[in-house]
Parts: sequence; structure tokens; C-alpha cells
Amino acid sequence: MAVVVLASASGAPGVTTTALGLSLTWPRHVLLADCDRDPSQSIQAGYLGGMDAAGRGLGGLAQLHRQGAALAPELWRHTLPLTTGGPVQRRLLPGFTSAGACRLFEHVWTDLGQAFALLDEQGADVIVDAGRVSVTGLPSGLLAVADAVLLCVRSTLRSLAAARIYLIPLEDQLGSLASPGQLGLAVVGKGRPYSCGEISSQFGLKVLSEQVWSPKSAAVLSDGDDEPRRFASGPFMGAFRADATRLAEQITDARRVRAALLEPSR
Repeated sequence: MAVVVLASASGAPGVTTTALGLSLTWPRHVLLADCDRDPSQSIQAGYLGGMDAAGRGLGGLAQLHRQGAALAPELWRHTLPLTTGGPVQRRLLPGFTSAGACRLFEHVWTDLGQAFALLDEQGADVIVDAGRVSVTGLPSGLLAVADAVLLCVRSTLRSLAAARIYLIPLEDQLGSLASPGQLGLAVVGKGRPYSCGEISSQFGLKVLSEQVWSPKSAAVLSDGDDEPRRFASGPFMGAFRADATRLAEQITDARRVRAALLEPSR
């Protein structure tokens, strides 16, 4: 099973749309967690058409934490459905509901990360929309359980220049962990103008997700626009499906290798 954290450097390169696209095509049960510290509730207002969280989400979990309750048993109860029907469960953990609420969450991140890791026992993976990387990086409680961390960028010089600045605190954070997850890139709008190969070479990082530039298709996820014909089976979602399958397989293989290395020799 897997915990994947997605974040952005600056601007709006498409981190939420990428996280949602991967969640809708992930090959296993999956929880999409809105952990953006600059709240916008964009998934609820956009893709979910204004769905009411009814008190569920990070705010409810913070209250449980103040009461001394364990978060893991309550986590799934605080989610909303991303989709209904089908063999794979896809859920959303709603994010903060007020500006500055993340300041009250500083002591909760570690327990939340551990709750994400425990979903492994229930056969579910977690995709985290962590929003922007700040000057101090991302919540360490999330990075500590991440199998992969994807920095979302567009292929423009402006986006890539910002990414280079904010990669420094992120790499420092990951470097301080005993067993850091893989750091990679998610490129939105490949070839506009730089190719994924050029970007990967410049940053020395693998591109783990690459999306074509399709604002009309992206608006289905970001704004809840009507789906065009064959949207689910078309090239836009097909690219997400291929990335999700490949990333899930890579994480499974990496976990298997780590387990073999930690297994005591006979």
C-alpha cells in the first residue's frame, strides 16, 4: 500500500487537479486527503458540486485529537465519497474550513500521518494534496510516512524557477528522515515549452507523472464542468490512469525491496 504526497512551489500548477486525477484512477481503494494549509475547499466546491462536509474533515479530527482520541479508528468516518459504486472505494478527507486553521493543527500532523499509514491494514492507499511548499517545507508528520513526494510544476520557465527555490527546504526535510520517500516531479503541460526529459535532467529527479495541456478536460476536475463524451476512457484520464498504475507498482516494488533488506539473514 502507499502514501503519496503532492505539493507545489508557487502559483497554480495543477497540484489539486493532479491529486484528484490520480485518486479517480488509482488501482486500489484510495483516500484523497486535502491537507492544503491555505484552504480553498476546491474539490468540494468544484468536482463535488458544493457537497456539504457536515463537520467531517480535518477540523473534526483536530477536535478528536484535543479530546485525546486516536485518529486512525475515526479517519474513514470523516470522509466523503469521491465516487459511488464500483469495486474500488474512493474517498475525500475534507480540508480546513477557515484561514489560519492550520496553526491549530501543528500538533496533529504526526498523528494524522500515522493514521494514514495504518490505512494500509485496511487495504487503502492515501494521496495527499499538501498545497504549497512553504519556506520551512511541508508538515514533517506527512513526509515521515510518504512513499513518494511529487512536486507539481508546469513546463514554463517561471514555474520551474520557483520549483528550484522550494526544492531546497523540501530536500532538506526528506534528507533528515531515516527512511525518506522518493522525491519526484509531476509535470502539467509537458512540452510547453520544455519536455519532461529536459526538466528531469535539469533537476536530477524522475518525472513520476506527466499530463498533457488540456484546460477543457482539466475543468471537469477543477470546476465540476460537465464531462464530455468518453471522458473517463479518453486520453486525459488515460494518462492519469497510466501514471497511477505505474506509481502504485513502483511503490509496491520499493516496499518489497525494503522489507527484504530489513529481514534478518538466516
